[in-house]
Amino acid sequence: MAATAAPQQRSRPYNFSAGPGALPEELLLHVAAQLADFEGTGLSIMEMSHRDEGGPVQRTIQQATSTVRDILEVPASHAIIWQQGGAHGQFAAVPLNLLGDKRSADFVDTGVWSRKAMSEASKYCETRVVASSEASGHSEIPAVSSWDLSDDSAYVHICANDTIYGLEFLEDPDVGDRLLVADFTSTLLSRRVAFSRYVAVYCSSGKNLGPAGVCLVVVRRDLLGRARPDTPCILDWGASANTAPVPSLVNTPPVFSIYMCLEVMRRLQEEWGAGGGSALAALESRAEERARRVYEEVDGSGGFYVNSVAWPYRSRTTVCFTFGADSGLVREWNGSITATVEPTELEAQFAAESRARGMLQLGGHPAFGGVRVCLYNAVPDAAVDELLRFMREFREAHSQVGKGSPCLTPTDPGSFSRASSSSGSSTPR
Repeated sequence: MAATAAPQQRSRPYNFSAGPGALPEELLLHVAAQLADFEGTGLSIMEMSHRDEGGPVQRTIQQATSTVRDILEVPASHAIIWQQGGAHGQFAAVPLNLLGDKRSADFVDTGVWSRKAMSEASKYCETRVVASSEASGHSEIPAVSSWDLSDDSAYVHICANDTIYGLEFLEDPDVGDRLLVADFTSTLLSRRVAFSRYVAVYCSSGKNLGPAGVCLVVVRRDLLGRARPDTPCILDWGASANTAPVPSLVNTPPVFSIYMCLEVMRRLQEEWGAGGGSALAALESRAEERARRVYEEVDGSGGFYVNSVAWPYRSRTTVCFTFGADSGLVREWNGSITATVEPTELEAQFAAESRARGMLQLGGHPAFGGVRVCLYNAVPDAAVDELLRFMREFREAHSQVGKGSPCLTPTDPGSFSRASSSSGSSTPR
């Protein structure tokens, strides 16, 4: 087989990591200059006290909180707090803060991360699967009208994007007056969010928000203060929201991670909100266009690359695909997120050859295999261009391996664009 083209010389490799995700090089250089001497204080922000009223740490937390409200257009009805423990911590925090006197919660199963959230919540309440993408092979999200919601459940939980299957809620579901909670870890800052439909949204950093180490929680204020008595204080939303003079001071906060999230958001505003426009709207258009280009390369490969997710549910931030030649392969997940599977010949070659081209982390999740392309905001457009060139050249060099594989054509490609919400529609786009 002919080898693909020689790698181009770049100062840094292109990082498609699922998390911790890419960070802009210029931002890293700026932070490096601040690391030992923060704003001329002679100290690093990592060694400053969070109890210094009005000091650099409290100002940073306040600025980060205000910037989240600005860039995401979070209404005043919702509080913004920063907590440790990542999304896994919130898998427990959600039932601890929202169950009240209820004994069950409803979950929409769209893959691994909704199941992880459900497993943790099962320690505190009965968990009900009200809808599942499993019957469709994780290719579609069931319409909200088909969800078996219970009036006896405390809340409804969804994962906005499953990074294993590449299945995303591209529209915020309407569940009426029920309490809707969402894990937005991998998609926050990639599209506009109708916060009025959610009582709580949480997002672990490490994707679009910044480096790993902190979890952002946006929660409706009238739900604060109903945490169970046995809730650890660092997971109590009300306790975090009500500290003074700024929120999120229940314990020593992960200062550096919050500072980095602030710097990431500032840069997004400067780059994509120039001229007074909405940075988030611009980022959404960019995310939509970049994902479309990768999916078109997959769909136009004659079955060499395969993605079976229906267009209205295809993730814009985690594009997942397999190889047609591997279509007969069956992999059973053992339930452990730390499990590993043996890569197929094509998977191993794709990873190795892309790595030689200066593109890192293009393998699938270690427990599931395949290929996963993470298009987080900090991944430059040039990286997407290079990826598409590589995918075409890889297919040409290895096409005999996948010869005869079926070409899967997704339905309704036009529906990948953002649909306008109507008050009577509850089907995710």
